[in-house]
Amino acid sequence: MPQATIFKNTLKKLSQINQQHSRLLDFFSKQESLIAGSYAETSIPCGKPTCHCHRHGGHFATRLARWVNGKLRTQIIRIDDREWVAKASALYKAHKTAIKDIQKLHAREIEVLKQVIKLKIIDYE
Repeated sequence: MPQATIFKNTLKKLSQINQQHSRLLDFFSKQESLIAGSYAETSIPCGKPTCHCHRHGGHFATRLARWVNGKLRTQIIRIDDREWVAKASALYKAHKTAIKDIQKLHAREIEVLKQVIKLKIIDYE
């Protein structure tokens, strides 16, 4: 493949990486509330020794779990708050994933830029 074609394809890769990077940054610019932690639906016993939940697996509950100062903290989510807390927690997780995606894109971008440098090198005689 001719050198000019390789160079053009390499620049095209760089352009695609920049487009992906821009889309990810646009995701961060949206005005949304986030809640740190993992939202989960579970069954838990209530603590009353005579309650049916000890025989039948517990009461349905929703929790938010997150690490604070090296310790796992959980909170029970009120019924009225379940929907928006689940959404805000999912958005938090999506933002963390987007950061990882940006890191991967950055690594790819560095590799493509190294290729550009190699393609531009000429021998001095």
